Amino acid sequence: MDWLFLAVMAAFVAAAVVIRRKARNPEDPFGRWFQNRVKPRLPGLATAFSLATLLIWAAVYVTASEEDRGNLTKTFKGWFKSVDEGGQNDGPK
Repeated sequence: MDWLFLAVMAAFVAAAVVIRRKARNPEDPFGRWFQNRVKPRLPGLATAFSLATLLIWAAVYVTASEEDRGNLTKTFKGWFKSVDEGGQNDGPK
């Protein structure tokens, strides 16, 4: 794996931990804002995100040609094979 990718992922994890701690602290101004503004809306936002994702994938599936609909399995197999071999290949072209 590329060291830059690992460094960026580690930075994202560290940032997520810091944000989570601040959001759960009711004494922190960000925590109060999060509890008052964001937390009540999270169930609706999660539902909207899930439905939007489902609709996008349905549109992609419907607009794809018949041969492309069954190509996903081959693409994933090629990608997993390239990852196992340590190559930079994104799959069969």
